[in-house]
Amino acid sequence: MEKDLLLKANEPIEGEYYTPIIRELTIKEMKRAKLKHRLKYVLKILNYFLLLGVGMTFVYPFLWMFSMSIRPLHEALLFPPSLIVTEPQWQNYIDAWNRAKFSQYLGNSITYSVLVLGLQYFFIVPIAYALARMEFKGRKSLFLIKQIGMMLPMEATLIPVYYLYAKLGLVDTWIGLILPSLFSMFGIYMFMNQFRTVPNEIVESAKLDKTKNRTIMLRIMVPMILPTFITHFILTFISNWNTYYWVLVMTTSEKLKTLPVAIRGLLRADGIYQPWHIVMAGNILQIAPILLMYIFGSQRVKRAMIGGRKITFAGSSRPGLFKRIINKFKQKKRITTIREG
Repeated sequence: MEKDLLLKANEPIEGEYYTPIIRELTIKEMKRAKLKHRLKYVLKILNYFLLLGVGMTFVYPFLWMFSMSIRPLHEALLFPPSLIVTEPQWQNYIDAWNRAKFSQYLGNSITYSVLVLGLQYFFIVPIAYALARMEFKGRKSLFLIKQIGMMLPMEATLIPVYYLYAKLGLVDTWIGLILPSLFSMFGIYMFMNQFRTVPNEIVESAKLDKTKNRTIMLRIMVPMILPTFITHFILTFISNWNTYYWVLVMTTSEKLKTLPVAIRGLLRADGIYQPWHIVMAGNILQIAPILLMYIFGSQRVKRAMIGGRKITFAGSSRPGLFKRIINKFKQKKRITTIREG
């Protein structure tokens, strides 16, 4: 009897379920829906054209630089200049490499960037962890002093810093060049914010097991924010690779000068003023590594900047325009192959 009552209780009761009502659209509503769809399609096309125009404003300087770098001398002196090159001269890159002594300065740039990146994490990661997860006396004051230091431009502090370096004998030395970059506030901010995103339960459970802060930082926190290291590596490498003013002031000999300083010196290499097409060839050689690095690592940089979320177009998982075109081309090619077979 009880089983029968349970079965009856589970049976659907008439009138309790919602049945959708399908209604045919009127001619006016159909026209409005078509107009809305067409307007949405037109706005999407205009959006692509707008993005293309904005992108060209950023790409055009690089195209003009590359065009200038492969021109012969008589085309480099033409006014007004144009992007079209009739006689490409790839010898300009070899001339720029030899006249600017790229082999020596390239080694200095790599050494400078590697030293900064290799030693910086030993300082900024523990500082960021301490400011984000530890309570100690003077923590807020220390952070405030560092923030005040960020507000001052480098030019305002260059003379006293140079005077101090001269007294300590750090001018024209590797230690003097890399010392200010070891305590980068940008890196401290980045890692502080990432350390704060780690759930407190994980840290508290580790502390209940009497785990030391050093172990929590290295074995728990650092692996959880590993993508941030890649982003910071790319941004810091680009920044140090392009450093010009600091290296120019803090070096007095040729043994420590980097590529940006060498490119500036290319304007008057061998005691004569060099044509602009040679200088532009040197610029292309200098920016090529960081440009390639950013192109291949841009997605990681964007993902880290928005909190590690996956980047999608217009809030959906729809692939990009170029990927959709390629997929359609592959699909048509596959259908043609099947029909021919």
